Amino acid sequence: MIRAAWLLLALAVGGFAMIATYVASWPQSQFTSCEIDPASDPAACTESLLDQGGAGYVAAMMVPAVLCTVPALIPRRNGAWATVAALITAAIIAFATVGGVAMMCIATQVVEVLLIGDHSRMKSEADTPYPT
Repeated sequence: MIRAAWLLLALAVGGFAMIATYVASWPQSQFTSCEIDPASDPAACTESLLDQGGAGYVAAMMVPAVLCTVPALIPRRNGAWATVAALITAAIIAFATVGGVAMMCIATQVVEVLLIGDHSRMKSEADTPYPT
């Protein structure tokens, strides 16, 4: 059951990352108001976030999805905590390199911590004998 929850989280985060990568390939004028902001550079409105940030944006969005598959493959509580630690490290690195894109990592971490808490509940339920 816990493997299915981790795989579902990995699919959700991966799906979001694919959609976000697709939108990041559009010119910024498609999804921001940069063309009416007098302080913005008109040339920047025609560039996409991928043009500006390069592969760092894609990596920052795909790393959480890949990390979420680790506890699904190795369903141990310490492996799940290691995944959270790796995601925190990845979020710090992503925030330092590409900025706000790393905010997706924080939402993923919240769900991961909830799943880790569910590990112990599921284990205690599995160890409890059924009434006869």
